Amino acid sequence: MATRLYLARHAETDANANGETQGWRDVHLNERGRAQAAIMATALASHGLVAVYASDSMRAVDTARAIAAPHGLQVHVDPRLREMDQGTLDGLTGERLRQEHADFLRQWREDDPTHLRMPEGETMREVQERMLAAVRAIAAAHPEQTVLAVSHNLASKALLCHALGVPLTQFRRLQVDVASFAEVEVREDEPWTVSRLNERCHLPSE
Repeated sequence: MATRLYLARHAETDANANGETQGWRDVHLNERGRAQAAIMATALASHGLVAVYASDSMRAVDTARAIAAPHGLQVHVDPRLREMDQGTLDGLTGERLRQEHADFLRQWREDDPTHLRMPEGETMREVQERMLAAVRAIAAAHPEQTVLAVSHNLASKALLCHALGVPLTQFRRLQVDVASFAEVEVREDEPWTVSRLNERCHLPSE
């Protein structure tokens, strides 16, 4: 007995466009992001969604509301779907990360990230555990139904590592672009099935 989950990443924000990290700080969609969310809504309008969930970040909530509208659904907000808490790194550009946090950045890129804690933030294992708790609760509430959850980049990668049965060290091999979605069959006592990853065919060529 499986629940079909569309796991979406929120649409674009100015922080995305500017190459800034986004953790728990609240950033709204920009104009392009609102257009992307509308396109996602059209693409998923015929998929028979019975429920739509989102993290409590407004970029996720606004994306979810656009997708939920054609189905006449309200968005259920679940803080467990939040992005990884990036602590003092939140809001920094790649250039500032390289200048101010070079040692941590080297660890993040080269070492096992499973238990590596963001400065004053979370570890990937902690993110994976809360994402799993959220998705298992969603699946239990909607057996044999189709649902959507809007989350974030690292949070989605942590969950997808579990879905694919690979260690968190493999998250770097996954691509999760803004306004993309994955399709996952979630089962209680069996391995999950991933049938789509980083689906972006609904978006215009860029």
